[in-house]
Formats: sequence, structure tokens, C-alpha cells
Amino acid sequence: MYWAEIPLIAISCFVLSNAKFLSSNQKVSIDPDIGRNVTEIIASRGYTYEEHHVTTQDGFILGLQRIPRGRGEKNGIKHKPIVFLQHGILADASNWVLGSSRESLGYILADNGFDVWLGNVRGNDYSMRHVKYKPSQSVFWNWSWQEMADYDLPAMINYVLHVTGKKQLFYVGHSQGTMIAFNGFSNNLALGNKVKAFFALAPVYTLNNTTKVVKGLAEIMWSVVKKFNPNLNFDTLPGDFFKSLVKLGYCANAISERICEYLSDSVFGMDSKNIDKSRGPVYLAHFGEGTSFKNMVHFSQIIVEGKCQKFDYGPTGNEKHYNQTPPPLCRVQNMRTPTLMFVGGNDGLGDPSDNKALEPQIKNLVHYEVIPGWNHVDFLYGKDAHSLLYSKLVSYMKSRRLLRSYNAKFIE
Repeated sequence: MYWAEIPLIAISCFVLSNAKFLSSNQKVSIDPDIGRNVTEIIASRGYTYEEHHVTTQDGFILGLQRIPRGRGEKNGIKHKPIVFLQHGILADASNWVLGSSRESLGYILADNGFDVWLGNVRGNDYSMRHVKYKPSQSVFWNWSWQEMADYDLPAMINYVLHVTGKKQLFYVGHSQGTMIAFNGFSNNLALGNKVKAFFALAPVYTLNNTTKVVKGLAEIMWSVVKKFNPNLNFDTLPGDFFKSLVKLGYCANAISERICEYLSDSVFGMDSKNIDKSRGPVYLAHFGEGTSFKNMVHFSQIIVEGKCQKFDYGPTGNEKHYNQTPPPLCRVQNMRTPTLMFVGGNDGLGDPSDNKALEPQIKNLVHYEVIPGWNHVDFLYGKDAHSLLYSKLVSYMKSRRLLRSYNAKFIE
């Protein structure tokens, strides 16, 4: 047992006992989307789907899903522009397809003539394999978002371009999906040149003004890691933790529902009236996907140190990994990819102040917009996301003149 699992186990015991009580004393209506995987959700909306797998340079086997055409569309997909959607931390590709065909970005793009690909980074249910290691081995979990940027991102993007025969695609990232893009496209300029435009939703690069709850947890985690140097290589949320709770009916009575809402509000700012609370159990069931504890520590490092850096292994470890004592800073100002940033005015993680500081560092900035009142998950589940944001993304993607003006190397 790892020391960091103790509070998780304690919480689990309390939650599961409450859930068991609910299952025996209260009839709970379970939304079928809670138990569906990504392709089952897509199929239930009437869309064609494909499943793909790609192996990264360091041996992880990543799962990708594809929506090649709009609902009811029978034409070929040869000449369609490609959009790649990348989820955030502790999430998976279901983020983009959990709503109706009118509400979810994946379906809206498909119905507007795009070839839609959904990425899954290492550690979630769709990317839980390695050519050499098993999830039960600690070495399997020896990575953070740094490896996602260096290995997962190029593997997925290059695979999609190879399969489709195209030279460029549009990239849409949410939260951690923006973090790995900022770093991946700035460190690997050749990869960045394969992206027509990078749409950063709820961008995360520095986290100086994150919520008090997140900052407090990060400070505790970082101080313990620096002092005791424990083993960091294990899964943060082993198993289908939240999905199991929701299936048992957790968050379905007055007490547990308040606990769920309080935790969601404290971490994400999910108190917005713009979120359909009746879909809360579905969203919760598809949150809590696996990621390494080392990844959580890396985010804690950024919060505490106040700057975006590669993982800090300590002076001796840094000399070994980077040939320098401090961990190297991330250099987003090197990125040349045309970028559009959409910031939530009430985002507790991708804070507007942090993103305002990031704005002048983006050298090829096409568009910067703060959406008043939006929090971190409005970008995925907001009732007005389709009208305030998704329609705008489609317009930008179809505006060849606008994008060409910001990208001298625009390739059709």
C-alpha cells in the first residue's frame, strides 16, 4: 500500500457504505450513459465510429476513437478537414460526446463536415496498455504530462495524418490537453507545423491563481514529496472508482448530493447554473480516469513553484535528466502554431489572471476571449456551449482566409 492511498481508501469506505445504504433503501434511476464506453455513446446517438490504436515511442498503446462522418451522411471522407480533440486530466474522450447531437462538440463538428478524432493519453481506460509493462508494475506509471507532450501527442497526431493522408489538422484541447499542446508544439516545432490551428479551451500553463482547495492540496503534496521522496509511480485513482459509486447510487440523496456538489464546486467551480445538474452522475461516472501520481505531483510543482517547468527530480536527478541543476523552464514563446484561446471568466483552474499573463507569450495568437461566468467544465458541459463557443470554433475552422493570414505555412 502507498501512503497516498490511505485517504482515498478512507473516503472510499465512507462513500461505499453510503452507496450501499442507498441501493437498499432507495430506488435509483441509472442513466444508460453511465455504463457506456465512448463508442457505445457515439453509436447511441446514431453516428458511425471507428476504433484505432497507436504505439508511442516509449511503448504505450493509446486508444483513439473516430467519428468519420455526420449522422446519416453516406459520402466518403477523403477530402474532409480533420479535427483532433484532446481531453483534460483524469478524463477521457467521452468528454466530447456525452451530450446530445446538438450539444456535444464531437457531433457538431462531424455534422459540419469534419473528420473527428478523439485522443486518449496514457493511463486512462482506453490507453492502459504497454508493449513491455503492465499497470500492476510501478514502472508503468513513471510519467507525467511531460511524457504526454513528448510521446503521446506526436504519436497520435502523426498516426491520424498517416491514416488520412493529410498534412495538417485542427487541434482542440481542454485543460491538460492545452498543457501538453503548449509544451509539445513549442518543443517540437515540426509537430506544431502539422497543426493548422490550436484551439485552447480552459487553457492551463501556470497555476498561480488556482482554487484554494487545489492550492492547499498541492502545497501539502509537494512538501511531502520534497521531504520524504516517496515512490511516485502508481495510479492516482485505481479502477473505475467514480463510475462504481454512481452505479450504486452515490450523489442520489440529499446528503451525498451535497458532498458531490461541494467537491465539484471547490475543485472546478461547478456551481454554475449553466450546467445541467440532472446529468451530473453521467459526468461524474466518466471522470476519475487513471493518471499517474507523478503527474499530480508535477502539477503540484507548477502550482507551488509558480512557473511551468519540466519535472523536478532534485539537483542530482536534474543533472542526470537535463544536465543542469534546476529543471528546465517550458518555453511556450517558441511555439509558432496559430493559437486561439478561450478562457472562463469564473474558471478556478485555468484562471483568467494566469491566462492573461500567458497571452503575450503566444507569438502567433489568432484570438483571445474571456467568456463571462464560465467555469472549467462549462467548456464541455455548459448548456450554452454550442451557441457561445462551438459555433465559433466551426466558423474559425471554415475561415481559410483568416487562418492563412496567421500561418504563412498553411497547407490545404
